[in-house]
Parts: sequence; structure tokens; C-alpha cells
Amino acid sequence: MYNIEFSKVTRDNLPYTAINNFSLSIEEGEAYALLAPKNSGKRTLLSLLMGIIKPNSGSVKVSGYDCFSNRHKVHQNVGFVLGHVGFPENMDGEAFIRLMSSWRGGLSKSKLQFVLEKLDINPLGQFKYMDSENLKKMSILCGLMYDNPILVLEEPYAGLSPIAQDSLSELLLEEKTQGKTIFLMTRILQHAQRVGDRIGVMRKGSLVTEQKVDDFKAVRQKVYHIVFSSPTEASRFSQEWEDAVELMGKRAIVVIPSSPKTLIKTLGNYDIVDFVGGREEGEDAILRYYGDEMQ
Repeated sequence: MYNIEFSKVTRDNLPYTAINNFSLSIEEGEAYALLAPKNSGKRTLLSLLMGIIKPNSGSVKVSGYDCFSNRHKVHQNVGFVLGHVGFPENMDGEAFIRLMSSWRGGLSKSKLQFVLEKLDINPLGQFKYMDSENLKKMSILCGLMYDNPILVLEEPYAGLSPIAQDSLSELLLEEKTQGKTIFLMTRILQHAQRVGDRIGVMRKGSLVTEQKVDDFKAVRQKVYHIVFSSPTEASRFSQEWEDAVELMGKRAIVVIPSSPKTLIKTLGNYDIVDFVGGREEGEDAILRYYGDEMQ
């Protein structure tokens, strides 16, 4: 059974990036991480899931419920952790938790205590006196304290210290062992790899690829920086090579998923000044590799 399902979804959502024929299915108990850089359409996806907007075509469902027409059912099943939450400045953190509990109901006291301790959250005092990291932790708490079977998290690591990020990963992995379905949206590959069983790459409103988490390592390890004798030579090479090449004047950055033998043979036809190959420890390699498909 699919807990989250986007089926051929198209949505124009100015000023956010439009979604174009987007399909994605997440099974019950699966942890899926969507690597979504800025202006990729992540905010539109989240709005569709929360039932704030409806697709122009296609469908968005959670546990079989249409996210727009049955948004109340969706919110009973999903804990949403939003990237940006505006708290009432003059309200006390504990009072806010009580308010949310009375308004929505179903608060899990054991889950509340677990998250408070795991992330070292201080809910005391008014929000206007809390530092930015504690505010971020409070937003995570608000998404997890109902112990929902499905968790949707938008950039939950942003704004957290490395220690808090590790604690969050441990918390999400524990939720995963309890059978929770996790949908993590992030711009950082490292965060996606911490939790996800599968990773999808989104760019300009489209899902361009999805693979098991370990399969992305091969892509990350094959990045080559080539300096040509002139911009003309670099441009001529990019027209021949075509796939996954980024030009910057005389320099070309190429990402390949396999042996560099074909690349080296091709470069024999050009005037090369420098050639450096190595690993790139980040999501840029993946985004470059799938760049042509993301247009």
C-alpha cells in the first residue's frame, strides 16, 4: 500500500515553481528522501500534500485519501514539520503545546516527552526570547508530538547544530524502526542519506531520477575538472560530450557514473591545459549529472 502517492500531478503555483507531470509513490514504512534544490518545486509539493492547493491535473493522496477534498483525514494521519513556522511571539512554549493539543487532540504525551528529551528542547518562556535553534526544535516537536504514522519533513536539519542534527537523525531512524513512513525534503545530500531508503532528485518541477541510497555514491565519485586552451575548445568539447557537462569559460566540469576511459579518449582530440579528477563530497555532482534531464 502506498502511504503517499503523487500521480501525474501538474500544478501552476506562482510565485512558486510549477509541478509538471510529477509522479512519486512512497510505500508504507518506507523512508524516502527528496533531494530538492532551491526553486525545484518543493514548496508546491508540500502545499499539495497539506491540501492547501489542489492540482490542475492528476491526484495527490495520503493513505488513499485525496489531499485536497479530505485534508482533515490527511492531517489526522500525517505529522508535518515545516521549514518555516511563525510562532506567536508573546505566547509561552508550554502554553502553545497545550493550545495545539486542545485544538487538534490526540497528543501523545510519551512522544512529546521523548522528542523534548531527544532534541534537548526547552519549551519554557515566550517565543520571542527563544534562540533560532530552539525555535527550530519547537517546530519539529509540533510535527512529531502526535505520533502520526506518516511524517513529512521540510528541511528539518536547517538551523540545527551538528550535535542536534545527529540527534534528529537518531530520532527519525527510531521512528523508522517503529514502522513510520517518512518523507524528507532537503537540499543537502548528506541529510538525505542519513535517513532515506530511496533518494529522488527533483529539479524544475519534475522528478528526474530516484535510486536506492547506496546507488548515489557511484555518481558522487566521478567528477572531473578540465581546463582547455580556450573557451572555444571548451565549447566544442561540450557539444560533443553533451551529457552532464558544466562550462565556465575555459573550464568544464564533467560527472560520469563509470570508468573515465571514454572521457580520456575523447579529450585526446582537444587542446587540454589541465585535467583533475576526484571525489566531490556534496549534492552538486548529482545535480550536474542529471542537469540535462532537468531542463
